[in-house]
Amino acid sequence: MNFSTGRPGFFRRVLHHAWTDLVPLVRGEDAAPLSHKEAQLWALVLASRHVPHRLRRLPAEQGGGYAVMVQEWYADRGVGEISQYFEENRPEMARVELADLRPVGGLEPTLFGLGLLVLFYWVYSRTYPALGLYSDLWVRLGSADAGAILSGQWWRLCTALTLHADGPHVAGNAVIGGVFIWLAARRLGSGAAWMLTILSGVLGNLFNSLVLGVHHDAIGFSTATFGAAGVLAGIRPFGVGSGLHGLGEGSSFRRFLRFTRTALIPFGAGLGLLAMLGVGDGEGNIDLGAHLFGFSAGLGLGAATGLLATRFGLPGKDTDFRLYLAALAMPAAAWVWAWLA
Repeated sequence: MNFSTGRPGFFRRVLHHAWTDLVPLVRGEDAAPLSHKEAQLWALVLASRHVPHRLRRLPAEQGGGYAVMVQEWYADRGVGEISQYFEENRPEMARVELADLRPVGGLEPTLFGLGLLVLFYWVYSRTYPALGLYSDLWVRLGSADAGAILSGQWWRLCTALTLHADGPHVAGNAVIGGVFIWLAARRLGSGAAWMLTILSGVLGNLFNSLVLGVHHDAIGFSTATFGAAGVLAGIRPFGVGSGLHGLGEGSSFRRFLRFTRTALIPFGAGLGLLAMLGVGDGEGNIDLGAHLFGFSAGLGLGAATGLLATRFGLPGKDTDFRLYLAALAMPAAAWVWAWLA
């Protein structure tokens, strides 16, 4: 069948209303009929451009489907409108960057690390007279005694994170800390999350000692727990773990405003957590300063990590595994230092 797309004369247009199927003109002579959804889309395009048209359902012997009919003198315009629509809406897959929303780090490394924390509490809280080991000896040697820290016993900044007053204390830190560390691991990887968490706890204890003075003393993993919460707040504006986007485009002022606006929600959530869990019962059982400084340290480390991740990407699997081992080795090395000093 031959389809004429030439513009007919005036009398032919008036006296002979011939209708032409657009499908062969757009897709070729051997093109299959349109589905109902495709026919509706073509009709919508033509209607939006004020091209008169009709939808015709083809009988089964003609293959079924639908044809989009236009009058002969509108054929060229109809072909042009349909072709232009598909040209403008053609997906350019080479330019599409889809965010990888899969978790970077799994749950198992976090459970293993917290399991070691609980196991260590169980070990040091027992008495071993034959070895001369008692629970209060571990606390005297490893607590965050500000006077001892500022006198050069730096291992206490890390060993204090592994000490707890009782079972509920270590259990609470393991559960709450596990949530934040796992969420950070999903975005950064387990190694980076644990390393930043331990560093946040160490820095939090250091700042707390400097601010509160030589008479302050504390133990507990909660400083690192709030550090993990700060890390989450710090990396949020950079989109780490959900498609790195940095601070976007525009002037420095606009990028700063974008960073501030994006950081408000996680920062506010962290402050809310600090308000709920950090003030204690008024009997000195909870160290508000350690929580505050831990969160602040995590916030700074998280922001720095987010900025570096947008420039250089997240650590690879091998590097992340080394970071994980290094993070777990830090408290162990600190205790070796404490016993040998």
